[in-house]
Amino acid sequence: MGFKEWQRCKQVWESMSHREQRLLTGLVGLVLVIVSYTSIWQPTRHRLDLAERQYWQQAELAARIQRLEPTSATTATSSLSVRINDSATAAGLELAELEIDGDSLRLAVSGDANRLLDWLDRHERDGATLQVLSLEVRNGVLDARMVLGQ
Repeated sequence: MGFKEWQRCKQVWESMSHREQRLLTGLVGLVLVIVSYTSIWQPTRHRLDLAERQYWQQAELAARIQRLEPTSATTATSSLSVRINDSATAAGLELAELEIDGDSLRLAVSGDANRLLDWLDRHERDGATLQVLSLEVRNGVLDARMVLGQ
């Protein structure tokens, strides 16, 4: 806006009555409030609503995942049972019985005495706790019944 246009606006403003000047000032203020609302407040409120909706979706998803996950004790026991089964097969032992009982395993294993005792020793060194053990020799094969815990 050049100097001449500015002078012209000033003349038009001064030619208005005080009432018209107040109405025009109020109108400009109202326009500023509306522009501020639509350009600042509304987008901010929209982003806040979006963030809140995402937060609740994440909280609901976390709760659903937590309900689906087994307890850590069950996971540890089933992990131990898989290790027991795999290692018994690898050691050439016969796993006759394997039962999960809370956070421990009841099992019956039979095979060569040296292999079976080495197998038991390896599991104890790996952190398994031998809670109950009974050994019996039948037809030259060592039978072991035990309860292992994690």
